This record gives sequence, structure tokens and C-alpha cells, in this order.
Amino acid sequence: MKAAFSLLELIFAIVIMGIIASFAIPKYMDTRDQALASTIQRDVVTAINSFQSYYLVNREIKEISDVITLNTKNWSLEENKMTFLEGNKSCVELLVDKEKISITVNEEAGSVCKELANRGIITQDIDLI
Repeated sequence: MKAAFSLLELIFAIVIMGIIASFAIPKYMDTRDQALASTIQRDVVTAINSFQSYYLVNREIKEISDVITLNTKNWSLEENKMTFLEGNKSCVELLVDKEKISITVNEEAGSVCKELANRGIITQDIDLI
């Protein structure tokens, strides 16, 4: 009876684990990007609805932070602009200006931005009224 694995058995096990990892890791990365894109899409839709509702009642939006609270891990907030960065590049930007919301999507910023464009988040202007 053997007391341990032979070197050949260990090499086969490592090769099989490498093959499994070569399929699993890209799938994991795609799933992570899709989940983040879904979160950002939900945030954009929620922000637009919140801006429109707030504007309907108050007739002005001075600061975005008065209207909505967002996860600062995903979004950077300024006075009238909110930005999602993928890496160091601006991916999605919402700018509130008087009576409209300008949405800018940079599909070249990365895979999450491409997924957002596929989900229908595109560069456009939306009226607050």
C-alpha cells in the first residue's frame, strides 16, 4: 500500500486545477463586472427619479447631496455632478443643470461601461419637468 502520492499524480492534479481555473477566473470576472453594472444602472435610474421628484416639489436642485445619498465607494459627488469612475477614467457622469440632467457615458473607459451601454445607459439629456 502506498503512503503518499507520486510526483506524476501531483503534476496531473496541478494541471487539472490549472485547466479548471482557466475557465473559472474569466467567468468570475465577467460576473463581477455584470453585478457592478447592474448596481450602477440601478443607481442611475434611482438618481434620475429622485432628481425629477425633488425638482417637481422644490423647483430647483442646489446640491445633489440634498436629493440623494449614494455609495461613495462607487460614486464621487460634487455640488451638481455625480461621477462613476472605472479605474481612473470617468465612466458615467450625471450633471444637473437648471431644468435638465445630462448623462454622459464613456464606453471606452472599461468593461463595466460597455456593459452599461449594452443595458441601455447611454449619453442623453433628460428634462427634470
